[in-house]
Amino acid sequence: MTVESHLDTLEAKGLIRLAAYQPELEYLFRHWLVQDAAYGSLLKQERRLLHRLVGEALENLYPEKAAELSAVLAMHFEGAGEADKAVDYLLSAGGHALVRNAIREAYEAFARATELLPAERPDEDDVLRAKRVQAALGEARASLSFGQAEGIVAALDTAERGAEQLGQPQLVAQVLATRALALLQRGASPTDPSVKQALDRVREIGQELGDESLTAIALALTGLNQVFTGPIRDGVHALEQAVPLLQKRQDIIGAAFARGALAMGYAELGEFDKAEEAVRNAIELAEGGDLIAKLDAQIADSMVKAARGDLESAAPVALECVNRSEETGAFACVMPSAWILGDIYHRQGRYEEASQILKRASEVAATVDRRLWRPTIQGWLGSTASALGDTVAAQGNWDEALASTRSTGNRFGEASILAKRGQELATRGEAGAALADFEAAAAGLEREGARPYLARVLRGWGETLRAVGRREEGDEKLRRALELFEEMDITVEAQAVRLALAGGEPLKLD
Repeated sequence: MTVESHLDTLEAKGLIRLAAYQPELEYLFRHWLVQDAAYGSLLKQERRLLHRLVGEALENLYPEKAAELSAVLAMHFEGAGEADKAVDYLLSAGGHALVRNAIREAYEAFARATELLPAERPDEDDVLRAKRVQAALGEARASLSFGQAEGIVAALDTAERGAEQLGQPQLVAQVLATRALALLQRGASPTDPSVKQALDRVREIGQELGDESLTAIALALTGLNQVFTGPIRDGVHALEQAVPLLQKRQDIIGAAFARGALAMGYAELGEFDKAEEAVRNAIELAEGGDLIAKLDAQIADSMVKAARGDLESAAPVALECVNRSEETGAFACVMPSAWILGDIYHRQGRYEEASQILKRASEVAATVDRRLWRPTIQGWLGSTASALGDTVAAQGNWDEALASTRSTGNRFGEASILAKRGQELATRGEAGAALADFEAAAAGLEREGARPYLARVLRGWGETLRAVGRREEGDEKLRRALELFEEMDITVEAQAVRLALAGGEPLKLD
């Protein structure tokens, strides 16, 4: 019997169905149980032979689709018992998945390649060692968006050891930069010995190779951390130096990523013209990049809009970013976008919605061990709990957040949490505690040059002083807030402060 007649018989018996005529004839099993039963009826040797024949047929028929079919080819050659070929195709599948933004698929391919590789030996050849490095580095890079930091660092230990043995300094620099990023995400500072050692080595390799972009990676990682933790101006300066150099290469710290971080740094300083230009550039650069670059540009866009007080425009951008990050498994992007959205909802008085989105962000931060974001998220959760009347939960969240920021030296985070707590305490009528928080927050934000945040603290501080009968002191703070709002062209909040100073009814505090 011919193949066609066998297919006709199977179709007539209802076991398979015609799926497509073009571009080629294609059949599918009618149910996975039928497929499973058919596969289970084969002897082990028959399975291996059929897997090999199918794999070789795909190689011969579609050589131009090798990358696209690499995951399927890996499955067939693994089933055929040809682990070497399966590993090659898994490495190709992982790289192809990263390009397509299939982050978890990429991770699974690289992790499976690692499992299929033979146990590491000191005398193994460079070909095998290179595969081991590629699998470990790919696994680590793919899991940066969702994996546990400890697992990422463990994979990088393997990659670093192999890259050093291969004598490939460029590869060593890639591994060390990835290690530094993983540690920074976990809450380490650029001065932490493990981070500093990695970044110093990246710089050395850049100098040895005459590759300025490697120096830029170290600058960008340091600047990114400082933009979120302080000193903000140092972070902005580092990113300003790094961005032009990063545009010459594609790496874990792409130009769009660094440009987005730079935009957020400018926004924190109240330099909104620069921030908006950096956002436009980040969005433009991200168009030719991967999913993470696009999400990072969206995060920057929503954050800049929110910092400027344009909450109506910021909210849908942040919401879209949260949803896309969740759908694609890019959990490292869920945290900042969810925090921005939670802050927007809180400032709009949408406390239930703020609480829900911030709780999700907190869960993600705990699951993937991202200590850089968790304290700030916890601080904002405290404020939403207070707004919803749960003072016990509020205090617990605030205490945890402040302890964490202080333990890691996150000065900007500490000042921001104190400012948020001060606003809620003032709303609850606890003026004494609120005034102490406002004073400490203002000192920290003044030191950082974080003008939008400082202006809002001064406004809350001034209105609280007036509420307890200290009008002259309160007016002084309000005038300073007005001066800052006008400097930054934050018109709505400037008008609210003018109204308060004129004796009218002030608008609701953000």
